[in-house]
Amino acid sequence: MNFLILIVDAALIYGTFLLSYLIRYRGDIPEIRIEPFEDTYLILIGILIAAMTYSGAFRRRYRSYWLLFQKVTYGLTLGTAFCFIFIYLMMGRQELLRVPSSILLINYFLSSVILFVSNALILRIKGKIIKRVVLFGSDEFYDAFAKSKSMTRVKRITDIEQLMNMRDIDEVMISENLQDIPNLNLLIFLLLKLKVSVTFHPSVYAELVAGRIQQDAINLISTFIGRKSDGEEFFIRVLDVVGSLVLFLVFSPFMLVVSFLIKLTSQGPVIYKQQRVGKDRQLFTLYKFRTMTQDSEMLHGHKPAVDDDERITRVGKILRKTRLDELPQLVNILKGQMSLVGPRPENISRVNTHKALRGIRLAVKPGLTGLAQTQSYYDLHPKHKIKYDFLYIQRRSFALNLYILAKTIPVVLARRGQ
Repeated sequence: MNFLILIVDAALIYGTFLLSYLIRYRGDIPEIRIEPFEDTYLILIGILIAAMTYSGAFRRRYRSYWLLFQKVTYGLTLGTAFCFIFIYLMMGRQELLRVPSSILLINYFLSSVILFVSNALILRIKGKIIKRVVLFGSDEFYDAFAKSKSMTRVKRITDIEQLMNMRDIDEVMISENLQDIPNLNLLIFLLLKLKVSVTFHPSVYAELVAGRIQQDAINLISTFIGRKSDGEEFFIRVLDVVGSLVLFLVFSPFMLVVSFLIKLTSQGPVIYKQQRVGKDRQLFTLYKFRTMTQDSEMLHGHKPAVDDDERITRVGKILRKTRLDELPQLVNILKGQMSLVGPRPENISRVNTHKALRGIRLAVKPGLTGLAQTQSYYDLHPKHKIKYDFLYIQRRSFALNLYILAKTIPVVLARRGQ
């Protein structure tokens, strides 16, 4: 724990409270308003510092400014919530404890900015905002990063095992041959115990696409492919939640009408549920509007739908053409099982179909739409679809997700894509 930053933050929080009063009362603070704070400031500051300690805001080192900002704001958010609870619990018992709610809100925003800037400055001066990287691989790749003071190179997997005692590694770069399955098993085991992010040299991706890496190796390294920085993952998740809520509100009247029509025109439930395989091979229940007759899979077996399929209902044909049968998957997105953008979720029976890349395809959350669906037509061969999926996983980002979502609109209107 960084006690210097803890002490500085406690002093700064006291100052931000006073500044909040000056802002709230425009420089002329009534005595009756400041008295409750003078009686309770030690408790309020203590609550905020305790919450920041719980959130891990007083680390000795951070791998990025973004992580520092996350920890500080999370701690202050939690602490401010407990300050509200404390004040409202005590208001009825003691008049002197009525610190205005507006003061807590102003202080929250002020302290979030001031504490982040102060902590970042102290940590930067001390050289404690730095990503520590371990390279497992060739000398040639290491030479390209030789100027990085935070990079360490190891030649043997057992060297990484020794580094476990450090417990201060943020990222491992792999540029080594991945054919040796026993050693790769050990490598993955060590990396999971270290809980670090893992990146791969472009040559590794080339071997994956060419199919020269064994399937067991693909399954193992898919544990790490597709991961992004903390900030990128945060914004992607925010996009998922906000986008899903907006779509849900916009389409909720339509979804009610569709539910009524499905129930009116055919027997069976409105929502079709099926087990699908998600990120890291986790099973989840996928939701769709039912477009086929009741018990169609039981009667006809599981097989892809075709034009003029007798199993598809009248309402189902319209829903499938417009892809609006997928709208209930907004619930899957809000539950964190899917994302707005990603490879389409796979049936359990088809997970083993694409032997070369199936592990890589399951390295990220499945999506409501994806790069393959916006670039090509419905009848695109699965072999080509999976190449688009793999390209997306390598390039996955918040900006790319926005682009794909924007491209999805004309695709749906033109009634193409899957």
